[in-house]
Amino acid sequence: MGCIRSAAHSHEMQSTIFMSGEKPSLNFETPKFSYDELAQQLVDYTPDTERYPHDEASVVSVVEGIRAGRIGNVAVGGCLMKDGEIISREISKAVAPFHRTDLHVEMVLLNELEEKLCDNKKPRMRDYTLFTSQEPCPMCLARICFNQVGKTYYVYRDGNSPEAGAQTNWDRLPPGFKGLGSRLVIEEAQCSPELKEISRQVWLNSIGPAVNEFLDRY
Repeated sequence: MGCIRSAAHSHEMQSTIFMSGEKPSLNFETPKFSYDELAQQLVDYTPDTERYPHDEASVVSVVEGIRAGRIGNVAVGGCLMKDGEIISREISKAVAPFHRTDLHVEMVLLNELEEKLCDNKKPRMRDYTLFTSQEPCPMCLARICFNQVGKTYYVYRDGNSPEAGAQTNWDRLPPGFKGLGSRLVIEEAQCSPELKEISRQVWLNSIGPAVNEFLDRY
């Protein structure tokens, strides 16, 4: 789902906000492009799979991210692949049509896959690849570890936010989860820098309003 940029960077400031019961003050970068402009950038983009082997699946994931954002969700999308073919594509559904805060796109895709494989006790999850337009959050990474989907690639991660920094969300998982996921590939997609920036801009269009909706439920 991506990491949140917060105006309350320090632990002391965050503690003061939460102890006072006041709504946290969140500050997000203003996106440079609208969904329409970003959708056109994707139309105009020509995948270069020789240099960037994950370009095509990354484009699909970001397209789905725009679809998620347009209906009021955090703008994150993704797809599942097997044998080099996309077998499913989906959007985050954590906010719309109603609040189901567990339904990040990774959850939606893995729910669908597990339902299809419900009668198969040994479905060779290593043969499946999950793509998402943003780095999976710790909740989704835990699910990926239990699901055992073989490879997970994300188009963009925010390495500049105070919450993330140099550490990936995988780095921050407890050792038990890392043990479960020790055979899995979880890393940034090999796609072009242009696609990574488009994915970032798509996410920025949605994250402020979505987080405000979450906070207004307190």
